[in-house]
Amino acid sequence: MTFDIKPGRGSERVKAWVYAILNPVIEALRRETEMLRSGNLSWRLRSRRCEYIRPISVLIDWDQHPNLEDFIAEHPTFSGRFSQHDSALAGVEQAATEYVQGLLRARSFQEQVGKCLADYEARLPFNPAYPDLLNRRDKIPEEIAEFLANNSRSLPRHYAMYSFWKEYAGTFQEDFGGFTETAHDNVKVKTQELLGISGQLSVDLEALRLMLVREYDIPAAPIEPPRANFPENNSSTRW
Repeated sequence: MTFDIKPGRGSERVKAWVYAILNPVIEALRRETEMLRSGNLSWRLRSRRCEYIRPISVLIDWDQHPNLEDFIAEHPTFSGRFSQHDSALAGVEQAATEYVQGLLRARSFQEQVGKCLADYEARLPFNPAYPDLLNRRDKIPEEIAEFLANNSRSLPRHYAMYSFWKEYAGTFQEDFGGFTETAHDNVKVKTQELLGISGQLSVDLEALRLMLVREYDIPAAPIEPPRANFPENNSSTRW
């Protein structure tokens, strides 16, 4: 790290890097690596993007981008590494898109959806807690394909598709988890690539944060000023 004028102890400039850049990116990368390890890409068919795994610049508040530019100016190696992350993320999104498009074009997939829906609807009279899916029938193939892309083995109970997926998830994951094997394997390969990049980037940013807070004697997160101890807020006060 090279400075024309080295920041001093308690530097506000260094605090800006830690609080506005490093902290949100580190937090997001930790969450990202947990999701990637489980295979949950949070990929959405409508946007063809991962909803909760985002490019680095998106993780930083827009009004803090001048601080991002300043951080990159002093730590230029992270410019390339942030770009590497974003490129790997784009690769995951493209692979998931191709996998889902392949599923939706496949006659065997559409037939399996129809078979499971017919079986589900036949069970409705005997399972009054199961919701009728008739009004969303046309969208169900897309929803199932999205579940498969995201390795969704179960759904939250409040989802309309909860009961259906509880009954038939195993069938689809067994038959179509490896459907168009090359496309499915590509999703897994791209996911592992992104996981490796994200994990190492998180480790290195954490190490940099620790170095900065030690060298410039600043807290790792902003500290709110202590509240004034007014008598009315002190239960021990006697009148």
